[in-house]
Amino acid sequence: MKIIKRIIFQLLLGFRRLVLALSKLLAIVFLIGTLGVFLLQGLHNAPFIAKIMAPIFTIIFTLINWFYDDLIFYFKPDDMELFLQR
Repeated sequence: MKIIKRIIFQLLLGFRRLVLALSKLLAIVFLIGTLGVFLLQGLHNAPFIAKIMAPIFTIIFTLINWFYDDLIFYFKPDDMELFLQR
């Protein structure tokens, strides 16, 4: 189990910058989409599923951005000291 935990930790740490950048970008894109669906007159005819899924994806990608480092610390091996800087 320790080797699997170490592999997951290394993968999460290796892709940290990419995941954080993409999650920020996608959260902003979906936030703009959400505001567009609800505020722009031409988009009031958008399907109901788009009006529901845009805010949900905004929340999901924001939570990924907030809690990704906590996930890394969860999989951190016991014999390692770790300091992550944003």
